[in-house]
Amino acid sequence: MIAVISQFFNTPSETFIRDHVRHLAPGRTVLICQEPDGADQFGYPVLSGVPRLSPLSRLHSRIVNVARLGWLAYVREGMSRSDEDRVVEFLKAHKVDAALVEYLTMGALFAPACRRAGVRLYAHAHGADSTVMPRKQLWRRRYRRLFAIVDGIITPSRFIADRLSQIGCPNEKLHVSPCGVLPERFTPSKRESGRLLFVGRFVEKKSPHLAIEAFARIASKFPEAQLDFVGDGPLMARSKALVEQENLSDRVIFHGSRSIEYVQGMMQDAAIFVQHSVTARNGDMEGLPVSILEAMASALPVVATRHSGIPEAVVDGKTGILVEEHDIESMAEALASLLAEPHRAAKMGDAGRQRVLDHFTQRHTRDRLRHAMMLPTIAEPLDFAEGQIQ
Repeated sequence: MIAVISQFFNTPSETFIRDHVRHLAPGRTVLICQEPDGADQFGYPVLSGVPRLSPLSRLHSRIVNVARLGWLAYVREGMSRSDEDRVVEFLKAHKVDAALVEYLTMGALFAPACRRAGVRLYAHAHGADSTVMPRKQLWRRRYRRLFAIVDGIITPSRFIADRLSQIGCPNEKLHVSPCGVLPERFTPSKRESGRLLFVGRFVEKKSPHLAIEAFARIASKFPEAQLDFVGDGPLMARSKALVEQENLSDRVIFHGSRSIEYVQGMMQDAAIFVQHSVTARNGDMEGLPVSILEAMASALPVVATRHSGIPEAVVDGKTGILVEEHDIESMAEALASLLAEPHRAAKMGDAGRQRVLDHFTQRHTRDRLRHAMMLPTIAEPLDFAEGQIQ
């Protein structure tokens, strides 16, 4: 029996957490979370309300992702003894052998309870917890204590693993396991001529406005081209204002936050996927964006940046084109070259889908996680499940 521990199970952008619940140990999983909303969708035993949050802390933690990860650092050293006792009792009652804790900050919080319960602990790093929080001396200390007692640290990319190694995580405890996709969901695109697609949150590290600037530089050369955005976030207003400024309102379409089925449909029509990821001013970085893997599974060539784990998936010149962060001119040139050479773009897209089939499916992710957590190999088929954008 395993436990999956997360602050929430219903955050739209965290499809990877729900995939862990569904696929890692079907029928042999229990859940622990702070907020109960969404936890009942899996049909597993749930312990919620751990650690207990005040209404003010709960509101603050929902406003900003990084604040959500870090507020405990300034409230208390760890969870209360009564909360820890509840966790230990729950783990023992369900005979849990191993726990997968989503985000290093939560791993540091739950480590004492897992140790008391005799449960092997594996903490899954993602993005901000690995790139923003280590900039704070307090969290570096906490992470080093976690590294000393944890059984394993799982990262979505070698880039993130190297960052954690630099702050003291033993290499033998690091396991690289990118979040995978179900390729059956994302069949090869029809590649409508000139259709460009961005899927993701409108946040600084995904910088949708930079993708708009790159498109604006080539729009006059390709009057049939259109750029679709699926997603929402704090940079939406800035992005819309830029589109108005560039007189591109009829060619840049904002679809808002949509379901995975809607994203599938958009990828079925697109010809090129674009994402200009950058390091945010607070240090926040991607792990390895699942939306890029979904685009590759849809046989779309990817135009993106050499950022964090992206080059570990996108092979420059073979499955897409990579440029440096903030190099808008080079991104514009990359988009123009693929729009002008649709056969080359299609060849890259086909190579990208094959790369996903070879390395980045949900089955690959499940098997890597089970190996890292010393769980026996299983051959059960993976099911389709809901999701929303990353």
